[in-house]
Amino acid sequence: MLNDSLTFLGTGGGRVVVFRQIRHSGGMWLNIDGVNILIDPGPGSLVRIFERGFDTRDIDVIVVSHRHLDHCADLNSVVESASESKKNPKDMLVCPSDVVEGEDPILLKYLRKALREYKYIGENVEIPYKNIKILGTVKHIHQGAETYGIEFHSKNKKVIYVPCGRFYEGMLEGYSENADLMVFNTTFPVKTEGYYHLSAQDVEVMLHRYKPKKAVITHFSIAMLKADPEKIAARLSRKTGLPVIAAYDGMRIDF
Repeated sequence: MLNDSLTFLGTGGGRVVVFRQIRHSGGMWLNIDGVNILIDPGPGSLVRIFERGFDTRDIDVIVVSHRHLDHCADLNSVVESASESKKNPKDMLVCPSDVVEGEDPILLKYLRKALREYKYIGENVEIPYKNIKILGTVKHIHQGAETYGIEFHSKNKKVIYVPCGRFYEGMLEGYSENADLMVFNTTFPVKTEGYYHLSAQDVEVMLHRYKPKKAVITHFSIAMLKADPEKIAARLSRKTGLPVIAAYDGMRIDF
């Protein structure tokens, strides 16, 4: 397994694409400086992990950006598999508190001992793990779910994940500049009223502000698929002068 790579187990977003499986929805497998991090294990994540040649037992940390099912529906299945039915607990779950606590938690109680630590993400929260740091950054506006931007830092690399949320000016502060890789959940090609998701127009503004070395758009709705994510990524590259890639199911990118 190569260090410093990100594999897209799925690239679907929105109710129709995810729950009709027009694109897969298994989240992302990040390896940064040798640490394996599973991000947002949505529907089908357990299956996609093995399909892509990974093994749940190799997971060090699971990260859930927020409690909506397209980001965490397979959390319990993955935890059960990764911990070998709690015999070998995994090191850490990083998530907003409402994934584990409250009246309607996502993680089932009988699996709580399958994880050694729970770390709750929030604004300006830094979580050390081995030779890396996981950082909570900007609070996102996302209906019905506590959601924050997330960064992964090693000694030499920075990876930024911009999860779901409606764009607002506050998102132009708080993220790191010139990251090695910046991943945007880009659900719509143009601003769409009444939805709490980013558009390609919002991503363009953020790219001008943060200037990552490489950017990827993912989490596509029907509207994005009809507009053709590759054409949108090429347009973003022309407008910003930055390399922007449209993710596809199973794509691995090195950084």
